[in-house]
Amino acid sequence: MAGITFLLEKHLYRPPLSRSVLREGIEAFEAVGPWFLTLLCLAVMGLSVQLMTDKAPVLFYLMITYASAISLVVSSPFHTMLNRYIADEVYRVNYQPIINGLITLTIGVVAVVFLISFSIVFFFAKIPMNQKIGFVSLSTLLSMFWCISSFLSSIQKERILLVLFSAGMAGMLLLYYFTKSSDAMALLLIFSFGISVPVAGGYAYSIKLYLRSKIRVEWNFLKRPGAIKIGLSIFFFYLGFWMDKVMFWFSGRTGIAYDPLFHYCPQYDFPFFVALSIMMIGSVLVYRGVKRKITDPYTAFISKLANNFPFRDIAFEKYRLVDGIGQVSSSILLFYGGLSVFVLFLVYIQVIPIPWSNPFIFHYLLVGTIFFSLYFFYFLLIQYLDEYDMLLRLNILFFLLNFFGSLITIKFGARYYGCGFLFASAICALVSFFMVNSKVGGLEYHVFLKALRQSYGEE
Repeated sequence: MAGITFLLEKHLYRPPLSRSVLREGIEAFEAVGPWFLTLLCLAVMGLSVQLMTDKAPVLFYLMITYASAISLVVSSPFHTMLNRYIADEVYRVNYQPIINGLITLTIGVVAVVFLISFSIVFFFAKIPMNQKIGFVSLSTLLSMFWCISSFLSSIQKERILLVLFSAGMAGMLLLYYFTKSSDAMALLLIFSFGISVPVAGGYAYSIKLYLRSKIRVEWNFLKRPGAIKIGLSIFFFYLGFWMDKVMFWFSGRTGIAYDPLFHYCPQYDFPFFVALSIMMIGSVLVYRGVKRKITDPYTAFISKLANNFPFRDIAFEKYRLVDGIGQVSSSILLFYGGLSVFVLFLVYIQVIPIPWSNPFIFHYLLVGTIFFSLYFFYFLLIQYLDEYDMLLRLNILFFLLNFFGSLITIKFGARYYGCGFLFASAICALVSFFMVNSKVGGLEYHVFLKALRQSYGEE
């Protein structure tokens, strides 16, 4: 009787529609807020400069793109290793190594990114000295941003990150409004100011949250068994994501050289930028799906399996997990896929005009983002299952497919530009689906086998 009363009260006091819509909007903004705000601010600044000077700030965009790519590809293996280490330490209720690991990670990543960006820009670029220094500074600052944003996400403090980032972007727009700068270096400094706000606030919040004693430099997160495989798997994922852009930038057929280092390809970069912006909808579906339909059933499954619950309870949690995977996959294919097809239909009937000359490339890239969203979702599931050998092979496959696919499409001509990314994403989405299906199907066996190996390894 008490259970019936509880259910009645639960449905009687459901939140009103306005509160539900607000909650959904906040969760969606947590998923893509920094991404959306960055694109919005860069678009506002770029359009304003073009209106004032009749010239787009190409070098400004190139420096941000290159700095983002270098810092993300270099830093992502290390902060992913730290996040896996953090999960172990939180489980042991041992908090001091967390902040030690974060500070150690920051020192190491900043040093590596600084050396790489310094070597690249000073040896190959021919831009003025102050712009070279600005590029190196932005690269190191972005590496710190990736570290702290990944750290806050791993401890489920995404809302803190979103508030800090929103404050930084608002300050950046205000600074740009009052200065009305159009020089590439001035714009770079303004953008760096906006990024520094979430970096400084995030580190301050993390230190206040976890600092228990003096900070010591510890490299334990690099010594964790399997850490190298974790880092390499993420490295090849992000390197594979950027590979098609690099191929088009530095191809003699497609690339335009601003100077020996900074190349770009307007007929590929602009459509990809638009397709990536639309893919934010797919990212929201992945984020909410993992948060609502994957995390709780998987945690409950592992807990009940470890504590010898009855088979019926374990089977129920596994059913919830499998059902959640199916629901998220279906929502990506049906909702985001349907929306993408509708956008392509509007483009086809010329309701939405396209400003680039190649009509095929946007079709390939937007369809490719559907499969990439699926691939990214299964990628996260394989991470949850701690199958990093499998994940490493999968991401190397994505890197190779995108590399050779882009190379082949460049040789075949403009009609096929974008097919490399499309086929790489589609094949990896299919392969990762079969990987997840095989692992989830025998999840009990794999969990017991992994526990047995770890126990023998400790002995």
